[in-house]
Amino acid sequence: MVEDLDRSVGEVLKALKRSGQEEDTLVFFSSDNGGERFSYNWPLSGNKASLQEGGIRVPNIVRWPARLDGGQVSRVPVFTPDWTATLLELAGARANPAYPLDGGSLAGYLLRGEKPAERSLFWRVRGERALRRGDWKYYRGKAGRDQLFNLAGDLREQADKAPLEPARLAELRAAWEKTDAGLLPYPG
Repeated sequence: MVEDLDRSVGEVLKALKRSGQEEDTLVFFSSDNGGERFSYNWPLSGNKASLQEGGIRVPNIVRWPARLDGGQVSRVPVFTPDWTATLLELAGARANPAYPLDGGSLAGYLLRGEKPAERSLFWRVRGERALRRGDWKYYRGKAGRDQLFNLAGDLREQADKAPLEPARLAELRAAWEKTDAGLLPYPG
């Protein structure tokens, strides 16, 4: 499957080059989740369908020769809804105000070197919940225990800081609950 995907992306890039549209076409690639059960996600814990870093931390590849220098690597955490907002802004469109987007545009960061906005990133799936703000991550797995991790020094999510940082845990849990309250219920 991966080899077929790689070949197919190559065909798209070759077609853009042949058509003369390569320089002015933004190509965006992202996975929907981390590796499945046989994947090697080291140093991350978790995998596909998990909200641990191994399930949600995926590469995003953006190629736009006329506007972006190649070979750059960014460690700024983003999540999939950011790309909807970004692509709309780049196309000169806006979301309907009656239906606000969950993500924020990255256009200023990508094209003008602006500092990315500080905000919380939110996830929920099959009984798990997670919220990331800066280096801090609130996580509740299927066991139902709230945990707190500082990803700057603990990418594997092994050192639960909840007992040492109860106020921060409460703040991030409240932020998760506030966001969740404004969304449709997750299907049971």
